Amino acid sequence: MDNVVVQKLIAIVGEDYVSTRQDVLLAYSTSASMSYDTVLPDAVVLPQSTEQVSEILKVATQYKIPVTPRSGGSSLQGEVIPKEGALVIDLLRLTEIEVFPDLRSVTVGAGINFGKLDKLLNKQDLWLPVYPGSSLTATIAGNVAVNGSGFGSSQFGCIGELVLGLEVVLPNGEIIQTGSEANPNAPGPFLRYAFGPDITGLFIGSLGVFGIITKVSLKIFKRMHHFDYNTYGFNTPQEAEKFVIQCKENEISPVWIAIYEGRILDFFLEMVGEEYGVPKYEWPPITVSMVIGRIREDQLESDRAEAQRICVEEGGHVIGIAELPKGEWDDRMRELARSSYVHGWHWRILYHHVTPSQWHRTIEEMWPLFDEFGVLGHTAGFQSDHSSYNYYPQIFFDPQDAEDESKAKAAHKELVKRLFKTGAVPFKLAPYWVDGITEMEPYLNFLKDLKEAIDPNGIMSPGTIPGIEGED
Repeated sequence: MDNVVVQKLIAIVGEDYVSTRQDVLLAYSTSASMSYDTVLPDAVVLPQSTEQVSEILKVATQYKIPVTPRSGGSSLQGEVIPKEGALVIDLLRLTEIEVFPDLRSVTVGAGINFGKLDKLLNKQDLWLPVYPGSSLTATIAGNVAVNGSGFGSSQFGCIGELVLGLEVVLPNGEIIQTGSEANPNAPGPFLRYAFGPDITGLFIGSLGVFGIITKVSLKIFKRMHHFDYNTYGFNTPQEAEKFVIQCKENEISPVWIAIYEGRILDFFLEMVGEEYGVPKYEWPPITVSMVIGRIREDQLESDRAEAQRICVEEGGHVIGIAELPKGEWDDRMRELARSSYVHGWHWRILYHHVTPSQWHRTIEEMWPLFDEFGVLGHTAGFQSDHSSYNYYPQIFFDPQDAEDESKAKAAHKELVKRLFKTGAVPFKLAPYWVDGITEMEPYLNFLKDLKEAIDPNGIMSPGTIPGIEGED
């Protein structure tokens, strides 16, 4: 990077917070993702405030330098891997937290992760009830940028459903505030849909293509202390799907619902079953693992009885093994991500949403494709909103075998196309969906128009929206 630019960055944040050293750049060339090539940025800068982020983007705009925002770096699909010549803006020094108990909301800086926020809210018997599997390192702002979901989403939805407003720095350095806090006289964050169009939504799941999120305001809730852990067995996917839907229809409060094929559950429990204390069991063709959470114990007892009634009514039986859902829920700060690494393979992952009644369609597309391409893999997922189910098929490969990795990439690309045909949707702007959404040309053109209007130099997260010059 030109020394003139480096000196301008140093003038903004100080010499200790700008680096062009190769060892430092190497650390920012990758993430928790696997099967994505590393790319060294030209420089890394660590601002301490929104105002410093603003000044940095003004420099990047002036010199047309591509920018990659980054916080925890726990992304699993290469989102924070920079382009060649890029400037990485590391946001971990933005660590403000302000709680508004009367408004049941909180505002956090882009460097705050779920673990730190949970520890603070726990002291006040409050919580942000959605936890991504990588939340010991995942930051709130980063999770909003990918519209993430996780444990708790079965009741409360994806993280975007909890957002009340954002502070964002646009590519030209202008700072905007969305939601009720756009009024500087507001007592705090209390309403997202204020001042006309939902500008907040433009940045949720956008991977930073329209600007950098520096603060997030979210709903918080009284902490639940009463939980029921249970497992339910079914002979067919359709029975399990109806069970999940009817639990929601009857206002049962599941903070975690996951549907497992027997063979996938066996594979999963090989990794964590002993640790969770799950007894050996001949699992049925389909198992539902569910955690019901309530503020009041009487509500929990009612939900427990109703869930068991619905299970039997839909043709299932109550398995009664509590250790599986309890292990998943208690380990929610790390379980999903950790179980992906313990076998030692590398993998490609394909996050998407389907409706609960379409759960079986992903299974029907996935297994034949794995056989066709000669790859190994599995899938898991969970109820993630009012009427959606979050799926994440994983395709494994030997990182030392170029042919094996090539097959995994080809299978990944084809699976996107087939899932799109089933009606599945991604929940963020994701390059890996590009080849699967060819029928959405008007929508993509609209996104390009927005991108060109907001970021005419194309400096923000290049490579995310297909078809724009300089992006893949």
